Amino acid sequence: MELFQDRESILKYFQDHGILVSPGALNIILERSMGELIPKMLSDDVISSGYLSESEVLRLIRSPKVEKNDFEVYVPDIRAHSSVEDFREMFVDRYEKIRKMIIQSSEMRGTLTIKSAKVSQGKVKIVGIVSDISTTKNGHKKLLVEDLDDHMDVFLLKSKGLSNELILEDEVIGIIGSISRTGGDTVMFADEIIRPDIPRKMIYEDKKEPVYIASISDIHVGSRTFRKNDFQKLISWIKSSRNEAQYLKYLILSGDVVDGIGVYPGQENDIEILNPFEQYEKLAEYLNELPDDIDIFLTPGNHDNVRLAEPQPVFSKKISDFFNKNVHLIPNPFNIEINGKNVLIYHGMSLNDMIELVPGANYASVGSAIEELLKRRHLAPVYGGKTPIIPSKIDYHVIEKIPDIFITGHIHSHSLGNYHGVRYVNSSTWQSQTEYQKMMNFSPNPSIATLFDLNSNNVIKMDFKD
Repeated sequence: MELFQDRESILKYFQDHGILVSPGALNIILERSMGELIPKMLSDDVISSGYLSESEVLRLIRSPKVEKNDFEVYVPDIRAHSSVEDFREMFVDRYEKIRKMIIQSSEMRGTLTIKSAKVSQGKVKIVGIVSDISTTKNGHKKLLVEDLDDHMDVFLLKSKGLSNELILEDEVIGIIGSISRTGGDTVMFADEIIRPDIPRKMIYEDKKEPVYIASISDIHVGSRTFRKNDFQKLISWIKSSRNEAQYLKYLILSGDVVDGIGVYPGQENDIEILNPFEQYEKLAEYLNELPDDIDIFLTPGNHDNVRLAEPQPVFSKKISDFFNKNVHLIPNPFNIEINGKNVLIYHGMSLNDMIELVPGANYASVGSAIEELLKRRHLAPVYGGKTPIIPSKIDYHVIEKIPDIFITGHIHSHSLGNYHGVRYVNSSTWQSQTEYQKMMNFSPNPSIATLFDLNSNNVIKMDFKD
C-alpha cells in the first residue's frame, strides 16, 4: 500500500479523487503520521461533498471500530514523531491519571499538594511521582518526590520497616507521613506508602457453557528454532472442534509473531525465512486454516515489522492483506472488550526491567513481576531502562480500566496467576532454545496454550510439545 508522508503526495491523492482538503485537516494528517489511514477518509459524505474537513479527520481518530457485537476494537491515535513537550505531557498524564486512582482510597482522603503540605502541621498526605531514590549512610531510603508544582525529600525509615519497600523511579505513589522542618529544609518522614493497586474482586461464574479465549505468544515464524510441528498440532486441535476446542471463540497472539530480521547481530544465521513479509505470509497460512467463527487478534512485539518503541502501532496494510477477515491486527499495548470482560494485552518488554528490580523475580518465574505492574497500575513504570517508549500526550501504559484477564509474553516462559481477582498469564513461546538463551543459561517453556473461560474462573493449560 502506498504511504502518504508529505504534503504534496497527500494533496495530489485527494485532488485525483476530486476532494478539497482544509488546512486544519492536512495539518492533523501530517502531525499524526496518518498516511495509512488516508484511503479510509474517502467516506461517502466526503466524496459527496468533495471536501475533507478537520472534524472529519478527528472523527476518524476518535470513533471506535466495531467488528462484531461481542467485542470492540479501538485503534488509538498513536503518533510516529514526538518532542520534548510530548515527554512532559506524557508524565503529566501518567501523574494525573494515577493520582485520581490513589486519592479514591479512603485512607488518602484529604490529600494535599506538596506546596500545601510543606506549610502544614502534623500528619499529611501527598501524591507524587518518584524522580530519585537513594540510601542514607544510616540505611534509610530517601526519595525525591514531585507533583505538578513542587518537590520534596521523603524519608523511609528502617525503624518503621519502610526502607525495604520496593520503590521504582517514575512510579506514582501516595505517601502518608509527617512534615519536619529541622535543619532548614522541609522534608517528610513517611509512615505509609499507598499505591493505586487493583481492588480485590470476585470472579462471577455464569451457569453457561464455556466461552474460551486462548493465549499464545512469541511464535517466531521464520526462525530455524520455530516449533512448526507443535504449532501445527495446535492448529489441528483447534480445527478438530473436539473437547474444549468446540468452545474456543477467540485466539490471542501477543507479539513476536514472526522472527523478523536485523533484531540482533548475526540473526540472519538463525533464520529460515529471510524476508519478513514472507514470514507473515507463512504465519497467515497457519491462521487462515482456522474456522472463520474464531476471532484472532495479533499484537506486535519487538521482533515484528513495526517500530520498536512502545506504544507500537498496528501492522501495515501489506501485512494485514495476508490474513483472513477474522484476523484482527491491534496495537501494543491494547485493551479489548470481549463478552463483557476486559482483556488487557501487552507484549511485555518492560518485564526485562521488572525482573531485574523485583526481588525473587526471574525469567522462569515472572509472576511476581507481573503483579508489581498491576499493583502500580502501569505497564512500564520505569522510564529509561530496557523498554523504549515514544512519548505522546496520552500515557498508553497506564492501566486505567481494571482487567479481568491480563496477557503478556516476551519472556518465553509460562506463568499463570491470579492477583486480586485478575487472572494473568505470561504466555508460552513456540520457539526452542536459541543460542543466545543458551549463553544466558535460560531454558524456555514452549508450546503451551492457555485457555480462559469467559463465563467462569476456569483456566486450562494445554501442552502441545512434540
